[in-house]
Amino acid sequence: MGFNFKRESCQTNNIKHMIKFYLATPRRERSAIIISVTFSGRQYKRTTKESTLVRFWNQDRQRVRVSRENRSANQVNEMLIRWQNAAAKAVLKFKQIADIPSSGDFFAVVDNEFYSENGFVSPVARELVQVCFYTDYLRQYIERYRNVRSEITVKHYQTVLNKLVAFEKRTHHRLTFSDIDINFYNQFRFWIYDQGYSDNYFGSLIKVIKQVYREARDVDHLHDLNGTAHKGFVTIAKEADPIFLTVDELLLLHRLKLTEKLVVSEWPNLCGQNAIKRRISTCELVKNRFLIGAFSGLRVSDFSRLGKMNIVENRIVLRTRKTDTPIVVPIHPVIRDILESGFDLSLTISDQKMNSYIKVLAKMAKIDEKVAIREHRGGTIQERCTEKYNLVSTHTARRSFATNLLKAKDVPLAAISKALGHSKITTTMRYLRVGIEENADLLAESSYYTLETTGDGGCLLYTSPSPRD
Repeated sequence: MGFNFKRESCQTNNIKHMIKFYLATPRRERSAIIISVTFSGRQYKRTTKESTLVRFWNQDRQRVRVSRENRSANQVNEMLIRWQNAAAKAVLKFKQIADIPSSGDFFAVVDNEFYSENGFVSPVARELVQVCFYTDYLRQYIERYRNVRSEITVKHYQTVLNKLVAFEKRTHHRLTFSDIDINFYNQFRFWIYDQGYSDNYFGSLIKVIKQVYREARDVDHLHDLNGTAHKGFVTIAKEADPIFLTVDELLLLHRLKLTEKLVVSEWPNLCGQNAIKRRISTCELVKNRFLIGAFSGLRVSDFSRLGKMNIVENRIVLRTRKTDTPIVVPIHPVIRDILESGFDLSLTISDQKMNSYIKVLAKMAKIDEKVAIREHRGGTIQERCTEKYNLVSTHTARRSFATNLLKAKDVPLAAISKALGHSKITTTMRYLRVGIEENADLLAESSYYTLETTGDGGCLLYTSPSPRD
């Protein structure tokens, strides 16, 4: 659905004209801002070279909302005012000469008014004196989203930057936007594979590289290239092995009693009672935070910041940090048990420590089933066998929630998707970890396969489910 914009109609020497602003890509997280000018029966539109996060755009005022989270709002709004004034002056000039210009001629005058009035250097002149390197723009991109996207996402952006800087040192060449093409892709891929990284790791780097490349072109207009459009410039994503914790395994973790003897057996180098008590407290924190995630479906960035204000009438209510999506899910009995035990929701711990400790806790809970996994590395498949607790991570909680709900058989996939905060069912499908045998069991228990025969010729009697079903 597009925005309904409030149009500002002006009249200059009996010639009516209309100047408005709208978002170029309102369905994305960030969008360029378009200026549209209508006069003498013609419409002229073009980017203002300004951009904003979509959620801060005020469609009625056609301005960026000012808030503490959006420090650049006043600056962007000031530029929009200047573009509006420049466009109005251009309309007046063409009225005086009684001319209806082409789009190119019209915006040439607009640009002249804008840049001469404000003492700016035009984008064309700026490009002649400054080369924009890809990694320089990536640094700006990271700062742009540092306080907008999750800490984990920003850290991944920084990882991509570090890898590209290392690649530049290896090749003795600084990357420009024109360098980001299929040749770069192949060279970068071989370099990453030589370091022993997986296909999915390389794919995660390429995903960000393409994302930043498009924003530099479509939002900030630093280039007009299409180097990532090559059919071979793909984001590699191999299906991971079906690792999740069943409800029974999660209950094993919930019932785990963290004694001094058990903790010392895993950390024999702990010195003194105070150190042991602190380690037990940390383990309790990790265990409870993980279980809250596993029985709510929240991302680690959300269940790690869950507070009392998010508990409303036996439900968890919050907006996700990653996508700013509202989430409302019932409080599971296990979560209620944790809350009633006196667990302090204000306590926090880093994601790195969470991932380290949860493996040890899963081992303590004897979640030690042997699991055969396949890893995609360097374009090849490597198989190995390991205990299940070695594969548990913070994201396992969210994956377990989705899979266990599906296996409950009475929860529609659409409801699971909604609970996870997904806008697409296809995204939810990637979280489901059901083997082919389990999937066959789920199918067999559905009403579709529950039919009665007449017994006299093999005809089937089937009653259509009610609309309620």
